[in-house]
Amino acid sequence: MIDLETARQLLDFGKRIGGEGPQAEEQLRGAVAIHNLLSQHRRAYLADEVGMGKTYVALGALALFRHFNPDFRVLVIAPRENIQNKWMKELTNFATHNVRFPDMRVVSLDGRPARPLVSCANLIELVHETSVDPHRDFFVRMTSFSLATGKTSEDWKKLREALRHHVPWLKDDALDLRNKEQFKRNFARALCCALPRFDLVIVDEAHNLKHGFSTSGSARNQVLAEAFGRHPFDDVPDRRLFPGHGPRAERVLFLSATPLEESYRHVWNQLDLFGLAQGCEELKADDVSEARKKEVAGRFLVRRVTSIHVGGQAHTKNLYRREWRAGGVSVHDEPIRVQDDRQRLIVALVQKKVSELLSGQRFNRSFQIGMLASFESFLETARLKRDDPAAPNEESVFDDVEQTDVAEEREGIDVRDINQLAGDYRKRFGREMPHPKMDAVVDSLSSAWRTGKKTLVFVRRVASVKELKRKLDERYDDWLKAHLQERLPEAVRPELEKVFEKYSREKLRSTALPAPESSGAGDTAVDDSGGNDTFFAWFFRGKGPQGWASGANLQARFNKASGVYATFFSDNHVLALLDAAPGTVLESLASAVKMSKPALIDELRQRAARYLSKKAQVVTRGARMEAAQAAALELLKDTASSPHAVRAGIIWAERFSASQQREHAPDAPAEIANALEQSTFFTDLRQPRYAALRELIWPAMSTPPGQPLDPETYRNQFRTQELRAHFLSTAARLGHAFIDLYIAMMAGRTTLASGRAEETEAEERVADAGEHREQLHLAYLDLLDRQRSAPDGTWGALRELAEIAANFGLILDVNAPDIRSGPLEEAARHVASLLRQQQPVGGMAGQINQTLVKQFRMPGYPFVLVTTDLLQEGEDLHTFCSSVHHYGISWTPSAMEQRVGRVDRVRSQTERRLTTLAGPPTGEDWLQVHFPYLEDTVEVLQVERVLDRMGTFLRLMHEGLPDKTQENKKIDVEKEMVAVRRHLPVAREALKTAFPLPPGSTTGPARPLAVQGDVIANVRARFSALRDAALGGMPVEWATNAPRGALLGTAQLENGRRQPFTLLLRSDHGHPVIRCISPIGRTDPGSDTDAISQRAARTQSRVGAILTRQERSYDLTIEDDVLLAAPEHDAVRVALLVKRVVEQADRMEREHFADDRDEPLESFEEDLLTEAGP
Repeated sequence: MIDLETARQLLDFGKRIGGEGPQAEEQLRGAVAIHNLLSQHRRAYLADEVGMGKTYVALGALALFRHFNPDFRVLVIAPRENIQNKWMKELTNFATHNVRFPDMRVVSLDGRPARPLVSCANLIELVHETSVDPHRDFFVRMTSFSLATGKTSEDWKKLREALRHHVPWLKDDALDLRNKEQFKRNFARALCCALPRFDLVIVDEAHNLKHGFSTSGSARNQVLAEAFGRHPFDDVPDRRLFPGHGPRAERVLFLSATPLEESYRHVWNQLDLFGLAQGCEELKADDVSEARKKEVAGRFLVRRVTSIHVGGQAHTKNLYRREWRAGGVSVHDEPIRVQDDRQRLIVALVQKKVSELLSGQRFNRSFQIGMLASFESFLETARLKRDDPAAPNEESVFDDVEQTDVAEEREGIDVRDINQLAGDYRKRFGREMPHPKMDAVVDSLSSAWRTGKKTLVFVRRVASVKELKRKLDERYDDWLKAHLQERLPEAVRPELEKVFEKYSREKLRSTALPAPESSGAGDTAVDDSGGNDTFFAWFFRGKGPQGWASGANLQARFNKASGVYATFFSDNHVLALLDAAPGTVLESLASAVKMSKPALIDELRQRAARYLSKKAQVVTRGARMEAAQAAALELLKDTASSPHAVRAGIIWAERFSASQQREHAPDAPAEIANALEQSTFFTDLRQPRYAALRELIWPAMSTPPGQPLDPETYRNQFRTQELRAHFLSTAARLGHAFIDLYIAMMAGRTTLASGRAEETEAEERVADAGEHREQLHLAYLDLLDRQRSAPDGTWGALRELAEIAANFGLILDVNAPDIRSGPLEEAARHVASLLRQQQPVGGMAGQINQTLVKQFRMPGYPFVLVTTDLLQEGEDLHTFCSSVHHYGISWTPSAMEQRVGRVDRVRSQTERRLTTLAGPPTGEDWLQVHFPYLEDTVEVLQVERVLDRMGTFLRLMHEGLPDKTQENKKIDVEKEMVAVRRHLPVAREALKTAFPLPPGSTTGPARPLAVQGDVIANVRARFSALRDAALGGMPVEWATNAPRGALLGTAQLENGRRQPFTLLLRSDHGHPVIRCISPIGRTDPGSDTDAISQRAARTQSRVGAILTRQERSYDLTIEDDVLLAAPEHDAVRVALLVKRVVEQADRMEREHFADDRDEPLESFEEDLLTEAGP
C-alpha cells in the first residue's frame, strides 16, 4: 500500500495534460488506487471513460511498484500492433515527462526507461526474449494468442519445432500433432512452462476477452488462459510433460472503457481467464440482484466519468455530445430526405429484395446487425463478383468477422442480390446505381475543404472505404477546379481547362495510385510519387504533368538546394541576431567583431570552406547560405568581446555545428559573404507591418521586460522557434496551404506552360532571381495578411498555419515528442516525412497507415478519414476532429463507444473549444455523433437496437443495471417492422459513475521514497568528477562538448597509439552503472561475420555490431560496464574499465584493418554523441 503524498514525490502527471490541476490530481489518485487494489487483491479493472488517460494511470501504478521493487517484472498485452507500439512510445514519454527524477529504477540516469522495452511479434518471440533476459519489459499482441497454425501438418510441425528450439526439454508427447485443438492447448501449456512469472500483466482493451475461457469459446482465449496457467477443471496438465506449469501472472490490471456489454458476467469471464475470479462468482449468477453485483464489482473495478466545464458547469459526455439519432446529416434531428423519384424507387426496390430474402427459410426473418451490404452501398461487391471459392484469403466483405461464424452472414446475406441489381442497372442506364444515404453523407462532407472541419467516418463494409473516398475525391476535384479558375490569372484559365482534361483522361486510363501505406511507428521516407486519385495528387505532388508549370514543378524549386527558392523558407539568423536589415548585415557584423569589412569578408571565406563539401562541383544557393551563416556565427561566438557571443554560440551549436564537413572544400567562393545580406520569408515576416500576422503563425520569443534571458532559456526558446519555422515552412509548401502559395507564384503569368528554367533547373543563372524571390516573399505575406482580415473565415493557408502555431505543443506531443530534444538538423527531415503524401480524403482498411493517422492529428489534409474498425481502438484522433459518422453500425455498444472515443479525449478539439467559448455554445460547438440511415427501411431497426443497447450500457455503468433481455446480435425483421417506432432520447442529466474509487484505496502508510533526488545529483557529480581523476596513470585527453551523462575522451596507449571512447552514465536494477564504448571503425559486420566472431571470442568485453545501412563512422564497438560502489573507488574501477575496453578495441582495430590506421576522436565524435541519447 502507498499513500498519495508518497506517490506525489515521485510522479508528476501535470506535464502531459496541461499543468497541475484537477485532471493531473485525478490521474495521480487513480494510479495510487490501482496500485493499492493490485497490492491487496491481485486484480484491478480500470474502466475510466474513453480518453481519460488509462494508459498513463497504469504506467503510474507500474512506476510505484517498480520504484520500491526494481526487479518488478511486467508484461503488456495489447490488442494489435499499432497499440503495442503506442504502449512502448507512451512508456518512454512517461519516463521522460512524468517521473520527477531519474530514480534508476523506473527512469535511468539518461532519462529513458530503466528497463529495455521489447516488442514481440508472436509467441515464439515472447518465449525467446524472456529466455534471453527476463529483466526487461515485454509487449505482446493479443492477436498472437489466436495461434495461427496454418492448414497442413507441415505448418504445425514448423510451429512445434520453433517452440522446441527455445524449450528443448519438451518431450515429443507434449506436442502431439494428431489433433489440432489439443495441439493448440498443449502448445499454450508448453508456453506457460517457458515463461517467467510476471509481477504484473497489463491487459489493454480487455473487453475483447469478455467471452472468457471455455472449450467452446474462442481459440485465442483458450490459448491465452492456458499460457498463464489456467486450465479446465477436468483437464489438468500432465506435470511429467509440462513441468513447472502454473500461474504466470501475480497481478493483472485490466483496462477498458467498455468492460461489459449487458451483463456483469463479461467482467467475471475476463478475471477467470487468469484464474483471478475467486470471490466474484456472484457476478455470473442469475439469481443475484444487480445491486449486489455492483457491490462485488466495485471492490476492484474503477470507472471515472469525464466532463467538460462549459460556462462554469460540468457537462458529462451525454451532455457535450450532440447525437444525430434521426439519421440525418445536414439538419440536426431531421432524417435524410430522398427528393429524387428515381432514388426513391431504387430504395423501394432494394428494400423489397431484402425483405424477400429475409422472409425465406434460410435466414428466418433475421440478420446480423451491421452486416447487410445494402445499408452502405448499392455497388457491386468485388469479392463476390468472381465468386471464386479458391481464394479464401481474399479481402473480407465486412470488418469484425468474429461477429458470426456463418459464411453467408460474413459475406452479407444481401450481397448477391445487390450485385445482380447493380449489374442490371449499369447495363440499362450506363452508370452506377445511386445510394441516397451515401450521397447525402458525401454532400454533407464536401464542405470540408472550405471549412477545414475534419470528420472520422466508420464503415463496416470494407469496399465502402474506397467508394466513399472516390466520391469525396470527385467532389474535391470539382471544388479545386473552380477555386483555381477563380484565383489564377485570367490568361491561364483556358490552359488550366486543358490540364484538367488531361488529368481526367489519365485517371480514366489507369486505376488510382494507392495511398502511401505504413504500419510502422516512425515513417521516415520523404519521397512522394503523387497519384491520380485527386487533381491535387496529380498536379501538386510527385513530378506533376510534364510541360506545365504545375504545383509539383514549382514545389521542386523550394526543395532543391540549387533552386531559385532554395532559401525562401530559410532564416537569416545572423541578420536577426544583429538586428540588421538586408544590405547592412556585413557592416553590423564587422562592427560586432571589430574587424574591417575586407578583413571580415576574407575571414568568413576561410571559415565557410569548412562547411562546404569537397565533393561538390557547384556551390548551390542553399549551401552558400548555410556556410555563410555558420561561418559568421562561429566568428561571433569566438569573439569574446562581442555582446552576441553567447547567443551566437548557442545558435551555432544547435543549428550549424553538424554542418561541418569531414572532407571540406579547400576554399569558398569569393562572394559567399554576400549570402548574409539575403532576405527570406522569415526575415520579412519580422517586419513591423506584419506583426499581427507573425503573432498568428510564428510567435516571437517571449522576453520579460528588462530581464535578459539566461543562456539555457534562450537555447530552449531558439529551438522552439526553429521547430515552429520547420512546421510552418513545410505545411506551407506541402499541403492545402500550398495551393495559396502556388497562386501567389503564378500571379502575373500569361501561360501555364513551363519555361526552360522550370524544366532544366537552371535557376542559378536567372538574372532577376533575387528580386523575384523577394517579391514573392512579400506577395505571399500580403496574401496571408489579407486572409487574416477576411470576414468569411474560409479555410486557407492562413488558417492552417495559424492552427499549427496555436496548437504547436499539442502537435508535438501527439506526433513528434522526441523532436524537442533531438538534433535540429534532423527536425527538417522528420517534419517533411510527417507532412509528405497528403490527401484531402484518406481511406484505411486492412493495414494502419501511420502517415494518414499522424496527418489527421494535425490541421489540414486529410479532412475526412474513412476507416473500418481498424482505427476503432488505440489511435488518438482527437486533436483536430470533433465529428464522427457511424456510417456502418457496429453491433456492440463497446465498439460504438470506442469509435467515438477516438475523438473524445483529454485535450480534444471539442474540449479546447468548449472551455474557451466567450458565449453560450451553439449546436455546432458540441462533439457531433452521426448515425446516418434512411427512414422507412430495414436499417432503422438496427439503429434502434444499437441505440437501445448503448443506453443500457450507460445505465449499467452509471446508474445500476435494470432488468434486461438477453443480448441478441440478430434482428427479427417481421416482428420489429410492425412494432411501433420508438424514440430513444439521450439522457439529459449529468452521468454519475457506479464505480468510484473504493473507500480507502488512496490511503496507506507514509513511507520515504527508495531513492531521493539528492542521491541522483550526487551520482552525477561523481560521474563528472571522473574528468579530473587520474585513471590509473593512463593519459586521457577529454573532449569539451559532451552532453550531460556522457564523457568523450581519447586514451593514449602504451604502444603509442590512441583510442577514442565514451563513458555513459546508466543504471541497472537501481544501481548506477558506467558504460564504456570504444569504436573500432566501419567494418560491415553483416558481411564479415565469421572474422568478427572469431576475434570477438578472444575478447573479454562485449562486441557491439551495428547492422544498419545508414552511413556511420563506425559499426563495430567494444563495450563493457562497471557498477559504481563506494565513491572513493570510482577512479580505480573506471580506470580498469577504460583500460580493458580501449586496449581490446585497439587490438581488434589493428587485426581487422591492414592499413595501420589509428583514428582520432574527431572521426567518431558525432556518432559517439548519439550514444548518449536525447
